[in-house]
Amino acid sequence: MQRILEALGWRQGSFVKPETVAKLIGDIDSTFTISANNLLVVASQSCDVASSQEEYIELSIVRPLSAEAFNKQYSHNRHPRILHIEANSNSSDEKVILELKAHEKIQIKKSLLEEFKPDSSINFLEGNLNQYIDWLAGRYKRPALPTKFDQLIASSDKKGKRKKIAKRANEYLTGIYVDIYPNRDIKDEETYSVNLLGIASNDQSIASATDALNEYADILKDAGMDVSVPKVGTEFKISVGTLRQYQRINFDYLSYEENNPIPPDTGI
Repeated sequence: MQRILEALGWRQGSFVKPETVAKLIGDIDSTFTISANNLLVVASQSCDVASSQEEYIELSIVRPLSAEAFNKQYSHNRHPRILHIEANSNSSDEKVILELKAHEKIQIKKSLLEEFKPDSSINFLEGNLNQYIDWLAGRYKRPALPTKFDQLIASSDKKGKRKKIAKRANEYLTGIYVDIYPNRDIKDEETYSVNLLGIASNDQSIASATDALNEYADILKDAGMDVSVPKVGTEFKISVGTLRQYQRINFDYLSYEENNPIPPDTGI
């Protein structure tokens, strides 16, 4: 069976044709509403698709969007639960805008796909495929910032300035990263030392991104933290080694101890 799927071209990121979705709906045991207007995309890793040890295959539910419905706040993995992403249409020069929700995944037996080929009219470019894969993985790799760190900021930023900064800077700042010492809950007599790193969209955005990061640094200082001069660079100039020292701040994150059913969302 596994070689059949491989021979048919099924890989991670392969799309299921709408007409195939319509035929599969009756065999899908799902709590989510799936219509023939939806697409499905293979979430399982390509080796798992081919492996005889895996009886099932995981698929994300995909909804096509209009260009007007595209929301940058959900693009480039900014949001851990919703992804707006582009795919290539092989039948036209226009990009296809898609929406995926992290919890909307289904599992079906691989044998159900033996009769079908992937949709050749739509595909992810390699960069967007990697973005989708990283977004999936991000659901399960999100280290939380120390609870005390969160509490100090919340007590000094009751008006939510940091989220407003992030929203305003969305055009030119693709990420805010933080390196905290000590990276644990501190005692009353201790102080956090913080390094801030901003990823600018491009060289032209560095000045605006720096202004936004300085505003964010002021919030941390008001919370009683020692903050070094923020660093800003483009993704092409910041090494992987540097990023590994930091945690990315997602602005709807929660620490482990907060009483909320949504898990924490900080991570690189």
